[in-house]
Parts: sequence; structure tokens; C-alpha cells
Amino acid sequence: MGMEIHVPRKQYWMIFVALFVLTIVEVGIVFFPLSWYELVSGLCALALIKAYMVAIYYMHLGHETFTLRTMALIPMLIPGFYALVLCAEGSARLIW
Repeated sequence: MGMEIHVPRKQYWMIFVALFVLTIVEVGIVFFPLSWYELVSGLCALALIKAYMVAIYYMHLGHETFTLRTMALIPMLIPGFYALVLCAEGSARLIW
């Protein structure tokens, strides 16, 4: 079948702790006196970092070929593109 890759248990725990710390930062960032844009940007950046870590380590995409990794990660861009289109449409409606 596919090739077996052994990942040390310690690495899983390190990634778990990193994701836990990022979650704590996400919860804590809400209590800082930030503007709405800074808050949303920070939360989105943290969410993207966490999604990347889950995809690379827990879905084992870090051990795959570039083509397979790209095929798995490209669909993650579609919601971002959709959000940009919605924002552009909303701002265009404000102008008219």
C-alpha cells in the first residue's frame, strides 16, 4: 500500500501544546484594546497558522509529494476567495 512513516509521539505532543498555546492566545487576544480590524486580522492569522499545523502534521501532508500537498491545500483557498468576493460586492453596494 502506501509507505509507512513513523512520527515520534513527542512530536505529536509538541504540536498539541503549540495548538493549545495558539488557542489560548486566540481567546486572550479578544481582551486586548484592539480595533476591530486588528482583532479580526489577528484571529484570522492565528486560525490560518493552526489550520496549517493541523494539515501538515496531523494529516501528514508534510511527508507527501508537492503535488499531493498542493491538491490538498488549494481547496482551502476557495473560502478566502469567496470572502473577498463578498466583501467586494458589499463595498460596491455601499457605493451605489
